[in-house]
Amino acid sequence: MVVSYLFIPGNSLKKLQKGLESKSDAVIIDLEDAVLPVDKYAAREQVVEILNAGLVKGQPKIYVRINSFQTEWCIDDLVAITSIPLVAGIMLPKSEDKESIKVVSEYLTEGQELIPLIETAKGVYYFQDIVTASSKIKKAAFGSVDYALDLGVEWTEKGEERRYAMGVLPVASRALGLDPPIDAVFPIIQNNDAFLLDAKIGKEAGFYGKLIIHPKHIELVKEVYEPSEEQIVWSRKVIELFESNTHQGAIQLDGKLIDLPIYLLAKRIASTKEVPVR
Repeated sequence: MVVSYLFIPGNSLKKLQKGLESKSDAVIIDLEDAVLPVDKYAAREQVVEILNAGLVKGQPKIYVRINSFQTEWCIDDLVAITSIPLVAGIMLPKSEDKESIKVVSEYLTEGQELIPLIETAKGVYYFQDIVTASSKIKKAAFGSVDYALDLGVEWTEKGEERRYAMGVLPVASRALGLDPPIDAVFPIIQNNDAFLLDAKIGKEAGFYGKLIIHPKHIELVKEVYEPSEEQIVWSRKVIELFESNTHQGAIQLDGKLIDLPIYLLAKRIASTKEVPVR
């Protein structure tokens, strides 16, 4: 299961090489915000050369954030990037309408995924239209910093300005049969406690996985999203007890009520990670 999505700038050879060798579940090579307009073409050529060189040996899953549909670079990005077999998918920033999604989707090859990045009020408002415009969309992602900018408010660590959007995306994704959305970047790098709190809030809101901008956050994301060994063991006990007993829908385990929703949750947890049976 993919829980960490590490952004790496497409214009830095050193960071590209380091990111592609990282322990992140996925990397998102960035041709958009991380690259100045004057460097767009050179960054694209560098990314294409590296990914076509055959030196990447399938560690992280590779996505590329291209430039937005409203820019002059978008279509050329699509032509160059989608032809690379290593690329698992494209992230489209400033996703706001179904028309652009349909156009972008046509460039993707079989098996490639399109992840719309929702980072404006318009993107949230038209979320259903956006994510149902292409069968290549399995999940969306949230961009909270640009979302705050679009609203004309300050991005805050507490995050009250993004609560509405963080409610809409998971609920709508679930209702429409999509995978849970990916939570936004937390741009404060040096405060692990604040990062963990932000990640936990996203998980509790219904997001699954998080966009990150520094490798030091990889393990923190896994700490939040990956079940502990204790949770796995407890889930197995729930499953075994629930499936081996004749009951009226609810039983007790260690003083806790175990009913069908808890059983289904235990099955979900147990399926995400294997631990030794003791």
